Amino acid sequence: MSVDISLDARADLRLIRYFVAVGLEGNVTRAAARLHISQPSLSAAIKQLEAQLGVALLHRSGRRIELTSAGELLLWRGGELLAHADAVAAEVGQRAAATSGRIRLGLTPTARYGVGPALMAACAKDAPAVMIYSSEDTTGALLRDVAAGRLDLAVTFCAPEPPRGVALHILEEVAAVVHLPSEHPLAERASLTLEDLAAESILISAGADSRGFTDRVLLRFSDAGIAPRTRIDPYPDLGLQAVREGLGVVIYSRSAFPPQLAGSTFVPLLPRLDLPFHLAAREGESDPGVEAVLNVAEFLGDGPHADPESSRGSVGSTA
Repeated sequence: MSVDISLDARADLRLIRYFVAVGLEGNVTRAAARLHISQPSLSAAIKQLEAQLGVALLHRSGRRIELTSAGELLLWRGGELLAHADAVAAEVGQRAAATSGRIRLGLTPTARYGVGPALMAACAKDAPAVMIYSSEDTTGALLRDVAAGRLDLAVTFCAPEPPRGVALHILEEVAAVVHLPSEHPLAERASLTLEDLAAESILISAGADSRGFTDRVLLRFSDAGIAPRTRIDPYPDLGLQAVREGLGVVIYSRSAFPPQLAGSTFVPLLPRLDLPFHLAAREGESDPGVEAVLNVAEFLGDGPHADPESSRGSVGSTA
C-alpha cells in the first residue's frame, strides 16, 4: 500500500517541525523539552497535524510511540522541507542585511543641486533600509575623512589622487559652464571658448582642498596656449559673490547652483570640458550599507550626459 502525502498549505510548517522533532527523538517528552514547549501542547500539535493531513502519523501504545508508514515518509520529506525553508529564510535575511545599515555620507557643496540629490533619491528607492546621515565639506577634507574612517562614503568634485586605501568610483561627468553676471556682455552668447575669456579674470580656488577644478581649467588654458588672467576667489561660496561683484568669471559646474539664480547666467564652454564627480570609499569595504550604496551609485553613473551645445536653455537660465 502506497502513502501519498502532499505537503501543501494544509500542513503548517510549525507542526511539521514539531513532528520531525518527535520522530528524531522517538519520544514526545524529550521532543517537548527540545522544542521548549509542554508535552500536552506537543501531543495536541501532532494530532492537529494528523487532522490537517488526514492520516495517522504515530502508533501510540502508552508512553511508547512508533511511526506509521506515513510518519516515516513525513519524517524524511518533512526534514527536507524544513531544511529548504530554513535556507530560504536565511537567504532572505542575508539579502535584507545586505541592503541595510547606517551610512555617514559626505558631500561636496558642488553636488548640492545635481548628483547629490540624485544619489539620495536613488538610495531611497533602491536601498530604502540604508539610513544616510549627510554633511558637507571640501573635496580634500572629504577624502581625508573617508581615509580616517570618519566618513563611510563621500561625493567628491574634481578629486585629486586619493589617499592610500581610498578608491574613487565615477558617478558622472558634467560639462563645464562659464558663470557670468547677467549684465556681462558675454552673457548673451550661446557658448563660449577659452579665447573668448582671454581678457576676463578667471576666479580660482583659494585653498588646496578645492583646487581640483582649478587645475583642470588652467590645464585646458595651457593646452590651448593661452595664459589666463587669474584671481583668487575671496569668498567660500563657489564663486557666487565674486561673480556678482564683478571680480571675475568662474568656469564651474552648473549643479553647484539652484535652477533659477537671480543675476547669474551660465553659458556652455566649448570645446567641452568634463568635470567629474566621484563616490569615494575605502578599498575593501565590506559594510553591507556601503555596498548597497555603491551598487546604487554604479547604476546612477550609467545615465546620459547632456551635450553642452544642446542644453543652452537650461544651463543659461536667469531670473
